[in-house]
Amino acid sequence: MSLPGRIVGLARAALLVTLAAPTAGSAETVAVRSPEDDRTLAEALRASPVLSLLVPRIDGLRVELGPEATGDVEIVVSRWPVPREIVDRLAVLPVELGEEGFALDGTAYRLPGQALAVRIPGEGRSLWLVTGRDPERVAGLAGSVLLTASQAVRERVRGVEPFDYLVYETRYLERRGFWRPGASSGAMAVDREREVDRMAERDRAWASLVALPGRHVVLWVPPDRRGDPELADLARALDRAAAEMAPRVPGTLERPVEVVVERDYESLGRAFGRVAEAVVPEPPAAAKGDLHLVFHPGDLDAYRYGLACVLVGRAGLEPPPWLADGAALWLAGGWYGRGWRSYLDPFVAARVLPEAAELLAAERQAGGSAVIWPVAAAAVVDRLPGDDLRAKLAGGPVAARVEEALARLVARPLPPPAPPRAAGGPEDRWRGVSLAMTPGIENAYHGAGVDLQLARFAALGANAVAVMPYAFQRGPREPAIRVLHGEPGDENDAGLIHAARRARARGFRVLWKPHLWVSGSWPGEIEMGSEGDWRSWWRSYRRYVVHQAVLARFAGAELFALGAELGGTVAREEPWRDLVASVRRLFPGRLTYAANWWNDFERVGFWDALDLIGVDAYFPLAESEEAGREELARGAREVTARLAEAARRHRRPMLLTELGYAARRGAWVQPHEEGGVLDEADQRLAYEVFLENLGRPEWLAGVFVWKAFSHPRVDRGGEAPDFRFLSRPAEEPIAAYFADGGRPEAPGGAAPPPDR
Repeated sequence: MSLPGRIVGLARAALLVTLAAPTAGSAETVAVRSPEDDRTLAEALRASPVLSLLVPRIDGLRVELGPEATGDVEIVVSRWPVPREIVDRLAVLPVELGEEGFALDGTAYRLPGQALAVRIPGEGRSLWLVTGRDPERVAGLAGSVLLTASQAVRERVRGVEPFDYLVYETRYLERRGFWRPGASSGAMAVDREREVDRMAERDRAWASLVALPGRHVVLWVPPDRRGDPELADLARALDRAAAEMAPRVPGTLERPVEVVVERDYESLGRAFGRVAEAVVPEPPAAAKGDLHLVFHPGDLDAYRYGLACVLVGRAGLEPPPWLADGAALWLAGGWYGRGWRSYLDPFVAARVLPEAAELLAAERQAGGSAVIWPVAAAAVVDRLPGDDLRAKLAGGPVAARVEEALARLVARPLPPPAPPRAAGGPEDRWRGVSLAMTPGIENAYHGAGVDLQLARFAALGANAVAVMPYAFQRGPREPAIRVLHGEPGDENDAGLIHAARRARARGFRVLWKPHLWVSGSWPGEIEMGSEGDWRSWWRSYRRYVVHQAVLARFAGAELFALGAELGGTVAREEPWRDLVASVRRLFPGRLTYAANWWNDFERVGFWDALDLIGVDAYFPLAESEEAGREELARGAREVTARLAEAARRHRRPMLLTELGYAARRGAWVQPHEEGGVLDEADQRLAYEVFLENLGRPEWLAGVFVWKAFSHPRVDRGGEAPDFRFLSRPAEEPIAAYFADGGRPEAPGGAAPPPDR
């Protein structure tokens, strides 16, 4: 079972410990008691991020773990059945525990994935009960209780939300609230006015849906979209698709497939803990129907694929998860706007296909690609003997057959990649804003806040947006890269596509700019310890970039950056050129690389393989925080001359893929840094002087300002000395620079046109 979203969220909470000293005399012991004979639950508790990561960082807090633990706060953690003495103490609460689940204030919860936490009132030490069936979910919920029940934690951790009771289904689908005195003496009741019940909201939304029945598919739609012609067309298209696919999965359409149209990605993510164009609820989840989707007319391939996943699940074949994905894709046919077979040659050329052992793994690996690997799995299924899935997967897949199918794929001759593209003219100038994703189910790329931000960018005079996916690397010498998928409050593929589509719908151009997040370091320090590790790293990085290139093409991005600030890798020119060639087989737009201003900008040897020179331009303008306008102007002219010389030498246009100054004293001294003393005037002055002296020379393809966030509530200025510029004085010089549409001027020198 994958790590529940709540546990992931609690791990993030460990990073939010404040720097304030603990309150004097606040030493506290929290006892976490679990049954002596439940080793699985005990191990899940010990591995909980709250206990393993956060607790050791809290001064004045001691946690005892074990069946006999005692403390100022006691948290009894138990899977069913709950100890009798605890059940007896629940008599004052509107809570019932049974063999099949539990009930709160008359509402029953019987799904195995649901868990319950309650504060049991009484004199003396604080007592809590956490219970459920799944040990990881129960352990994660115990961490939530520790956050709210411990005074020492509340004093040191920001953003803790208190509660007296919490029913958990997913990280974003909870019922939480507080007790109030009940009708009888000593009894407690639910305080309805203070309750937040996302589960009831979900159930009410599903109960209001209206059916568009078909022969094979019933489409459930919101009542106000009952007469929507696009949804009527979708119902007919899915009905036809089910009829086409069913003969290749015999016996799966005895009853119609029920498809639910959700209003938005937030409601989908809350319900299932995942964000995707279409989600098949994993039993035993609470769901109305077999498939849930968020409608966009360009996503019919995703809906056909989701429908195929339902049919594969009904067949009861139970192949390994990646092979199940491949079986569904083999049925559905379309993949990100093309037939899945059209991706085979580019993926083979990029050397990103999984090995047989990876495809046959019992669980999806963190390094696997939900874009690439289903295509490889579909090709394997296609080559297995038989005319339908029951015949192809009869007896389960044999590793030798899978290996043979993959070997045949890589043996074919491949067409050459496309050549570099000619640069555009001055009217092609990018006036961009870097759109950073804000964590949170309401704030992320898939949320409604993106549209609000795009309106602000338009008012600023911008014509372009950079969307920036991230992958995770555990350290600069770690050869494995983790690709992120689906978490509703974090980055996900559907959200990236949604943000790019919304930008294009408003007339913005899109730069797709993948980044790496390197734990404890930064991308410029990536350096493997052996040639074997380098080969592993490049393979992992190619998978990540190729995955993103498919998304960028499908979302309509015009420009793609193959990396950002990877200074320790650029001396390895051959794998970079190979990666450029691989991406050109997939992405029809222009390509760049976002070099670091200090570490690799002038050391890159493969600019000739790209269309634009990219640089994250955090060049210092002066050494002193007290520098005046004239000294800053000299520094800006020196930087501009360096940029012009690079454009001239490499005969490529120059794009400032990032340009940013934090709202801090002397922002021009170390522009890549945040923190320090808040000074919005210095932030404005740095932008003003640099942009005035940069001008709009012929060699300059444009500028992307760093940065704004995916929801406006995060971009309201404030007291933090960070890179936000919206609603700050720095917005004015940026708007002035963007205002004339980026027409070319003389400042900064000229470079010859690209030699193509």
